[in-house]
Amino acid sequence: MKPTFTLLLAFVLSGLHSSAQKPILIYDGSVELGGNHYPGIHVAIPEVPFEAVQKNWIKTMESGTKSKAVYDKGNWTLFGANISSVSPTPVNIYSRIENQDSLVRLLVAMELRKDDFVQKGSHEAELASVKEYLKQFAKGQYLDLVKAQLKAEEKKLKEVERNFRSYGKQQSRLERTIKSAEKTLNAEQEALVTSNTELNSVTVELASQTMQFNELAEGPAREERAKYLKSLEKRKKQITRAISKSESKISKSENAIRDANAQLPKKENLQGEAKDDIADQQAVVQQYRDKLAKIEQY
Repeated sequence: MKPTFTLLLAFVLSGLHSSAQKPILIYDGSVELGGNHYPGIHVAIPEVPFEAVQKNWIKTMESGTKSKAVYDKGNWTLFGANISSVSPTPVNIYSRIENQDSLVRLLVAMELRKDDFVQKGSHEAELASVKEYLKQFAKGQYLDLVKAQLKAEEKKLKEVERNFRSYGKQQSRLERTIKSAEKTLNAEQEALVTSNTELNSVTVELASQTMQFNELAEGPAREERAKYLKSLEKRKKQITRAISKSESKISKSENAIRDANAQLPKKENLQGEAKDDIADQQAVVQQYRDKLAKIEQY
């Protein structure tokens, strides 16, 4: 029997971008078996990997029957397939799967009875049912692929959204660091002024009391003055330590403010870039959602 190639059905929904859906084509053709050609149907399934189509086609053929698909010289054959939408009785399926660039071509011939194949003219109703059956198979394969693609793109979107939130938190921490450091800086600067004023006062008093102590003769008055001098010296040491601590805190606060201010522009830029990434990825996700919706309408 000579092959016939009459274009009966084409679901042409293609796009310019890789994320756009491509056509599922279903048309009359033939399947070569043992050197002979038998009437069949060709299905072009875009994008889906060959291995996935083959695995799922075998599973689909074997569904509802105990029969197993047999592979021989590039063809998959199953005797006694149960496809109620095509025939109330079991049918024989002869098929071939070809990997062609960005699509997989599925060639199928269905035998209702011995040498009685579904074809145009003699079995129009069954032919329409087989095409619908194959269309739904192809559509299911394409939908599964695009759902996986969409899931991957949504995962990318969540990642860039996490990055955006992370940069925002980092920026907020830096701003809080600056605010806290400025508060400490102001407090310690005021404390430093107070301590320096008190230190000057204690230093002057210590010098005056030392001169008076040196002029006193031995006795109770000198002993009391000596105790007072010790208290002044102790206080001077305390003030000196307080000044040192304030100066250290001031230095640390200034460094913290300087470092945070140096990092802020970078974090702001990263957050801005992440915001742009979100907008870009949202557009990609929407493309795949549109792609999925259009394939569901096939």
